[in-house]
Amino acid sequence: MATPTDSFKQFDYALRPSKQVERKIIMEILLRLPRAGFNISEYSYVGFGSVAYVDFVMFHKYLFIEKMVCIEWGDIEKRMRFNKPFKFIKLKLKPFSQYIPSIRRRERLLVWLDYDRPLDPEILQDIDGSLSRLCPTSIFIVTVDARPKLPEDEFDLQGQSSQQRERASQQRERVTLQTYRSWFGPYSNSRITKELVARAHVDPLFYEVILERIRQTLARQNPSLRFIQLFNFFYRDGAPMLTVGGRIGTERDDQALETRGIFEHRFVRRDSESLQISVPPLTIRETQWLNHRLNPTLRAGNLTFELEQTLLDNYRTFYRQYPTYLEALL
Repeated sequence: MATPTDSFKQFDYALRPSKQVERKIIMEILLRLPRAGFNISEYSYVGFGSVAYVDFVMFHKYLFIEKMVCIEWGDIEKRMRFNKPFKFIKLKLKPFSQYIPSIRRRERLLVWLDYDRPLDPEILQDIDGSLSRLCPTSIFIVTVDARPKLPEDEFDLQGQSSQQRERASQQRERVTLQTYRSWFGPYSNSRITKELVARAHVDPLFYEVILERIRQTLARQNPSLRFIQLFNFFYRDGAPMLTVGGRIGTERDDQALETRGIFEHRFVRRDSESLQISVPPLTIRETQWLNHRLNPTLRAGNLTFELEQTLLDNYRTFYRQYPTYLEALL
């Protein structure tokens, strides 16, 4: 079993702009579901809160969800209990795999498995276990680190010379290739190559594997069930991250979502082409200036401060979801 990481010690989960944009986009799309007869506020939320509980706070305030379960199995029990923002959140201090048997098959859930590590067999088992118990109409989301990276404890490079580290790096690449072929070969239509695992990120491979695993699991449960994809997002607040998510349902549910215009939302992604979420770091004054003048014809050359055109275009795309951070002395 993978050892829980302490990424919360390195990153404040509330201060990651691209992740925050992703959260707001997901909420925006989920708030459209009542059009098709699915009231997201009546769902229960199951997720990984860490010490900040950011998703829990936002989903309660803006999706109006009142039943929540937080799963955490790091050795931080006191911090998790101390930081719990609402009394009604049920805290389960155990690996998610041990929580899966507790999922009630008739309860509509919004489940977000938000991992801070790359895809591996344990995550695939969590996907399989979740979908074997989730009822139709549930929302299922998975986030993984998109780098081709095996656990660091398999490659100890400390105390080695540069030549030794180079050889170790090549060995790491070979081991990663062999491991990924073993882990993911059954779920990929294309050959996993050395060139693929040498890339900075392998989100197309992880996307394909996650979708195929979901498809196979649902087919075993009920041939009439399908995964109605809504989310395929790629963002980077340091590490590149891939988020894949959607709704469990039938062909009739798919048609209902289409008829009610859910798929017309500009950030819904129904295929393998991901939404690239990237926002520039801007000061409050810069965002205020841009918001006052933002229109399709505004070009970087017309700004009163330096900003690349690509970054301006990114801000124009996500300005409504762009987070603003202020320091408060309380």
